[in-house]
Amino acid sequence: MAFQFQCPQCAGVLQAEETQAGQQSYCPLCGAMFLIPAPFVAPASPPTPPAPYGTAAYPMGPGPSPGFPQVGPAPTPPAPGFPMVGPGAGGHAGAPPPQPSTPAFEIREPELLHIPCPQCKKMLETPVEMLDLDVLCPHCQAQFQLRRRDSVEFKRKKEQEAEIREFKAGKTWLNLAIVAVVLVVLFLGGLIIWDVFGKT
Repeated sequence: MAFQFQCPQCAGVLQAEETQAGQQSYCPLCGAMFLIPAPFVAPASPPTPPAPYGTAAYPMGPGPSPGFPQVGPAPTPPAPGFPMVGPGAGGHAGAPPPQPSTPAFEIREPELLHIPCPQCKKMLETPVEMLDLDVLCPHCQAQFQLRRRDSVEFKRKKEQEAEIREFKAGKTWLNLAIVAVVLVVLFLGGLIIWDVFGKT
C-alpha cells in the first residue's frame, strides 16, 4: 500500500510503497539522498459503544430506513500526483524511475603544484590557495614566495607550448618549401614547352 512522507532536505511531499521502507532513494525534487521512512500508523481510537436498538442509528422495521446510507465496497481513490520514490532512484507516478546518471555530490581533489625551494632545491607540494604567499621551507627554513611560474607544472606547460610553436613553424616552412618546388617545376616545364614549340 502506498503512503506519503516528506523529503528531509526540501520538505517536498513524496510517495512510496510500504515494502520500500528502509531502502535508499533519491529525491526527484532536490536530488538529496535519504532512507525511505516507515509509514506512520495512527493510534487506534477507543471503541464506540453500540447504540441501543430502536434508536435513530438502528431504526426498527424490516428493510433499510429511507435516507440511511447503504454499506457497500468503498471506491478506490485516485492516486495523487505526488512523486513516487523507489530503491536507488526517484521518479513520477505512473512512470518508471530513471537511474541517476551522476551521484548527488562529487568530491574533487585539491589542485597541487610542485615548487622547488630556491635554497635547498627540495620539492614542495603547494595548494593553489597558497600561491603568492611568503613561506618558510620545512627543510632549510629559507623564506621565499610561492609563485606559479616557479612550479614544475608551469614550466612543463611552457615547454609544451614552445614545442607546439616549433612544430607549427616547421610545418609552415615545409609548406613554403613545397610551394617553391612546385613553382620551380612549373617554371622548368614552361621553359621546356616553350623551347620545343618555339622551334617548330
